[in-house]
Parts: sequence; structure tokens; C-alpha cells
Amino acid sequence: MKLLIIDDEEDICDVISEIAQQRGFETKSVTDASNISQVLNEFTPDLIMLDLLMPGTDGVELLRTFADKVKDVQLCLMSGSDARVLSGARRLGSAHGLNVIDALEKPLEVGKLKEFFDSIASQQTSKAETVPYDDKDSYAKALANEEFTLFYQPIVDLSSRKIKGFEALARWNHPSKGILLPDAFLREITNDGLMQELTDFVIRTAVKQTALFYHSGQSFTMAVNITASTLLDLSLPDKISDICSQHNLPTDQLILEVTETEAMKDVTRTMDVLLRMRLKNIGVSIDDFGTGHSSLKELQRMPFSELKIDRSFISDITRNHEAEIISRSIIDLGHNLGLQVVAEGIENHETMDMLVKMGCDLGQGFAIGHPMKASNIDAWIDNWNSTWLL
Repeated sequence: MKLLIIDDEEDICDVISEIAQQRGFETKSVTDASNISQVLNEFTPDLIMLDLLMPGTDGVELLRTFADKVKDVQLCLMSGSDARVLSGARRLGSAHGLNVIDALEKPLEVGKLKEFFDSIASQQTSKAETVPYDDKDSYAKALANEEFTLFYQPIVDLSSRKIKGFEALARWNHPSKGILLPDAFLREITNDGLMQELTDFVIRTAVKQTALFYHSGQSFTMAVNITASTLLDLSLPDKISDICSQHNLPTDQLILEVTETEAMKDVTRTMDVLLRMRLKNIGVSIDDFGTGHSSLKELQRMPFSELKIDRSFISDITRNHEAEIISRSIIDLGHNLGLQVVAEGIENHETMDMLVKMGCDLGQGFAIGHPMKASNIDAWIDNWNSTWLL
């Protein structure tokens, strides 16, 4: 993995480079902002660490430049400025369509840098190549050949550490490229008009796995993501209820997740579908909360049973006071509306402990468990219970 460090202080570049190289990164440093374009032509980074205060320019100007050149590159911002400036720059980068994954305050702490690179390396290890087929019919063939599968990420009660359930995540088991993540195929699946077929597969497979849990005496809930187009299918509540009946599974074991943005695309139709879901005892979760633009009035009207705080807030709560305040406010808001609150993106136990103090109900993330095959779930359950529940 290639890392480009952009900082006018050579000592900082050297420290970052040394820590990154110890974790297998190939690194290159730039101390003069005027050389960045030339470097980008010669060195194609997977990750860029950018100091917002460069002589002769600033990070905001550079973000505009990056918006056209490094759309798919992970970006970490660095600054000794006020935390609000750093947070604002992070939001601006995201608004430009950049993949801003973190923002670090200066002076940089060696321990935090090591955690940051360990997290990146861990994510890379868990990822397979994400390059889709060139054949325009490959997605239909993959569905017909049952090449898609589900991985399951655990969700636990943060206070008691008891296992609450899992989230079902679609993967493509490519015959030559291995396991591909959704970024490699979801856009093409949608463009080819196959999203409904994929969603049907995900729901049926998730219900089947949940039924296996339930009939073995393990009452774990299962969260399933649905898209805006699926959400507007007025027959969806009946379809899901029928699938649950086929497996003798109570409908309250299933939770459908919809993002805040998608839920607000057609409020009336969405409310129709979600309300009928709740009448059938199917849980409904608003996912990635805090990243959309819905009003509190609309949220009050929607019959959600659960709220998931977006990972962009959770990942920062131990080092960003604003992220901590926002997360705490969302937790209080959710509880005041009678909703169960879930934090996603928990990557260390320090974050988990802070969320417990905030009163957050449930959590998921790499500190709890990575997405896993169904065949690995029992071993993970045994290991988790023996670690936390003895």
C-alpha cells in the first residue's frame, strides 16, 4: 500500500514514514506544495496524509485540487489549528467527494499514529481485490450462479457485553478474484437493474441464518440493509413476513436498515412501508444517522425502532471533543424518541468504554468482530463469551 505524506516539516514526514514503513507501507514525502502535482503523476498513493497548513497554500485549496485527481484515495487530514477547523475541513473534503477517513490533531502522538496505521493495515488485510468483471452480463451470471454470499458482523450490548445479533453484509465470491466488497459491485448491480434480485437473495439468506440461530436456542437479531428502490416497494412488508413464516421465524428477529438520506427521498411512501413493517413486528433502523439532511420533524413522524450513529462520529469520539458532543447528543435524542441506539465503527476498547458511559445501547466494529462467514460464527461466539462473560 502506498502512502503520500504532505507536510512542510521534514521531521514529521520522517516520523510518519518510519511508522508506516514498519507496517508495510511504501511511502513518499512532499514538503513543498508546488511539487504535489508532479509527484501525483509519478506516485499513485492509496492513502494521503495532508497537513492543512502548508507555506504558500492551505489545505482547503489543496482539497479543491484533490477533488479532481484523487477521488478514490483515502485521505487523512492533519492540523495544529482549532479542532473546529479540522472538523470543518474534514466535512469539506467529504463534500468534494473525497474519501476522508480521519483527521489528526497536531502535535501528533506516536501512539495514535501507530493505532491509525494498524487500523488501515487491518482493513487492507480483510479486503480482497475489489475489481469487477468487464463483462457487462457478469453480474446477472454471478447471481444466477449463486456466487454472492453473506458475511455477518456481530452486534453486542455495550453495557453487559452480551451478543445481541448480527448485521448481514453482501459479498461477491468471485471465482478468480476471491471475496469482493460491495464497493466493487453495488453501483454496477444498480445500473444493470439487478438490485431487487440481490436484495431478495440477501433477505432470504439472512432470514435462513437467523432461523438457524433461533431454532438452536440463540435468539439473535439480524440487521439487513435495504436501498431506496427496495424501500418503495409497497409489497415488501408482506414478502418479508412470508419469508419469515416459511422458516418459522418470529418477525421481531429481523431489523431492516435504511439510510437517513434514502428514507427521505419519498417520505409518504417510505412511511407507508415502514409503518407496515412495524405493524408486522419487523424492526426498522435509521442507518448512518447524522450524515443526511432530514428535519427532526420528519424523523419524529417515521416509525423507526432503532438509530445507528454514523461511524464518522464514533471513530473520533476519543480524540475530538465535537464528535463526542454530537454522539452524546444523538444518543440522548434517540433515547428521548424511544429508540434503541447503535454505534457502528468501534475500533478500540477505549471508544467502547466511552460509549458505555454515554449510555449507548449497542455497538459493532472491528474491536468487537470483523464481518465473518457463517461457518466462523460459532467459534467467534465461543471466544467472545469466554473473554467477556466469565
